[in-house]
Amino acid sequence: MGVDENGLGPRLGPLLATSVALQTPRYARATLCERGLALGLTDSKETGGFGRMGFTESVALALVKRAGGGLPASADELLDCVSPESRPRLRACCPDEPTAGQCWAVDLRLPVFGGDASYGEELLDRLVGRSSLRIVDVQSRVACAGVLNAKLDAGKNKLAVDLELFEDLISSVQTRHGSPLLAVCGMIGGIRDYAPRLSRFEPHRVESLAGRRGQRRYKVDGVGEVRFEVDADARHLPVALASIVGKYVREVCMRRIGEFYRQGNPELKLASGYHDPVTTRFIDATEASRRRLGIATACFRRQV
Repeated sequence: MGVDENGLGPRLGPLLATSVALQTPRYARATLCERGLALGLTDSKETGGFGRMGFTESVALALVKRAGGGLPASADELLDCVSPESRPRLRACCPDEPTAGQCWAVDLRLPVFGGDASYGEELLDRLVGRSSLRIVDVQSRVACAGVLNAKLDAGKNKLAVDLELFEDLISSVQTRHGSPLLAVCGMIGGIRDYAPRLSRFEPHRVESLAGRRGQRRYKVDGVGEVRFEVDADARHLPVALASIVGKYVREVCMRRIGEFYRQGNPELKLASGYHDPVTTRFIDATEASRRRLGIATACFRRQV
């Protein structure tokens, strides 16, 4: 399985961790990476760049369908497919109805970026070919701005939250599909020693293994091998696929927020939520609406 994050550094919107699990008799890293790259299936910074969200949407929807989640027709259905518990859990964290409306009032119809799931399925068919490779699991975990701020107030920074989401995905895939697993994860921020930071897996179950530079490897009893690697999304197909799905889910979440505020200001330009001039203008342009509607600041803008 590959695990990656999307949205660790933005000013607005959620942090997501996403996993894609593949079933294969032997994990031929280089071969799978080359096959994916030939089809444009690489890290989401490449596949989901400016003007390419349609491609990302096509692949993400096809992956969700291929993993047994069906083809979601709305933003709510998408979350229900990749993380069935996310909507009720996150909705319960909303401090009031006006604030909840920011994230949940606009249920987008999919596809929203011009993607085509059938095209994505064709790409996945070509990826699999005649091999025994199977895409068996696609999941995401979501921490919204309000949750991240509340965790920070309680002394837990976003790196720790991200690692918890990674662990939850690994545990979930192990429960669903059994062990041993090979879980390849993108490096999280500046963390380099993960063993003492793991919260779901007890210290006596975790054994450090030798690894190459830019890689940390651990044997987790009852799970299998867990790796954290620099540039994992460029080196490992399942991490690249996870990055693509996570990019898409986060963009859908941001689009919902943007369209909510455009209801009162149709000329408002949609923002990515990252550290860029468009996001700064979006924050400034929505200030009056947020005050008028009573949107909780802690649920709009991240503290860090």
